[in-house]
Order: sequence, then structure tokens, then C-alpha cells
Amino acid sequence: MRRQTIIMVLISLLLLLLLIPIRLAIMILLDISDISEILPRSASFLPIIGSVLAAFIVGFLVKIVALKLYKKEKPARIAFLAIFFIALLISGYTINVPRIGPSPQKVIYYSLYENEVYVNPYLGEISLPFEEMDWTKEYGLRPTGYLKREEGIVNGTGGFVFQNITSVYMGIFVYPSSHKSPKCENALRDLEEMLKNKGWQSVEVPPEALEKRNFIGRLINATMLQEGNKAVYLECSDVMAYGRLIILYGEKEELTSSPP
Repeated sequence: MRRQTIIMVLISLLLLLLLIPIRLAIMILLDISDISEILPRSASFLPIIGSVLAAFIVGFLVKIVALKLYKKEKPARIAFLAIFFIALLISGYTINVPRIGPSPQKVIYYSLYENEVYVNPYLGEISLPFEEMDWTKEYGLRPTGYLKREEGIVNGTGGFVFQNITSVYMGIFVYPSSHKSPKCENALRDLEEMLKNKGWQSVEVPPEALEKRNFIGRLINATMLQEGNKAVYLECSDVMAYGRLIILYGEKEELTSSPP
């Protein structure tokens, strides 16, 4: 019995060491598969579901080993639950977007949550007040051919830092490497041409809109179009070896106050 317990502990520790690689593999598979289109698009969702599935897999493997060693269901069930919750705790301390290599999800995550846009001397770094919302399809501004997308509204009415931004719609679309494929630039040009055909006029991009703070990539192209008091800002950038298209839509004066 003692020998079985020692073997069980050693195998459990070995499988726990595989937790993070398994989680990363699950996140990558979900990220590149078609199933990601029916999953919630929150940038934090893939790390969470990856952690839960990885913990379940590790716990299930431990249960199989326990059944082989103890030949009983009860010890195997206890081993599964124990390792499952230990794995969840480990994931809770290590959960994040993948740190090994770039990915479309990582581009979105750092664009929204890690690429802080304002530094308050008392409160420190403050990210955009971003709320998820599907809007590009309704407004006819959804491009095609992207790998991943995140869209919503920047609404600063609830806070004192961005009170001048009341409703700027924002969309982030990630494309294959801009070095290998011009899909991001083509998407920008297609949207620009479509808007011009509808009567939108090109206007000068305000210099402050191109001043990047904590920018994590290289600007490729940017343009702004206006119709009445509404404006659309389009920006294609090379970020983490991916093409990133940002679309901003709203009142022109608020649009120039919303950092891309």
C-alpha cells in the first residue's frame, strides 16, 4: 500500500508538470479551430477554458493511474478530485495569455488589456473602459479574412479619466503576418473604398491619433473618413508578426480622443 501511494504521488507530480503545456496546447487548438467562432470572444475566455480543460485532463489521467494501482473506484475518484482542484489552483496563479510565441488572441489581449493608454500619477496605469458588443456587421464595417476579432464600445461616462469619450465603437481584427500577406492592408483599403462609394470623405488623420503610447507594433497605414459629424478611423499595424486592423467609429471629436 505504501509503495502504491509513493508511485501515485510521483506520477501525480509528473502529470502536474504537464499542466501548463497541456493548457497551452488546448488554447492554441481552440484559437485556430472553427469552434472558436461559437465561443465567447472575451480575451480572457480562452485562458480560463484552457485551464479548466487541462485540469480535467490531468485529473482524469491520474484517475486512470489510480484505478490501475488500487483496483478500486473510490480511491481513484478521490485522486481525480484532489488533482483536479490542485491543477485549478496552479492555473489560478499562472493563468494568462500564452507567453510562448505570438498568437491572434495575444494580439487582442495586449491591445486591450495590457497596452495601457493612460497613466495617472495617483492611480497608475488605466486601460480603456471597453465593453464587448457586436456592431461592425450592423454598421457595414466588418471586414473579411481575419483570424480573430474583438469588438465593442469604449464608454468613459462611468469614469473620470475618459469622460470626454461617451460612445466610440472599436473593432480589432487580427490577420496573418503582414510580411507574408497583405490581408490587413487590403481589408483597410476595401473598407476605405466602400465608405468613399457611400459618400464618405477622406480627412486628415490628427497627429495625436498617430502618437503611440506603449505601442507594441509598427504602424503600416492609417486613414480617417468623415460624413457629417460621424467619422471612421482605420489603422493597419504590424503587431507581434500579425497584421492588426483597428476600426473606430463615432463622433469625430470623440474619435480623436480615443487612443487606438
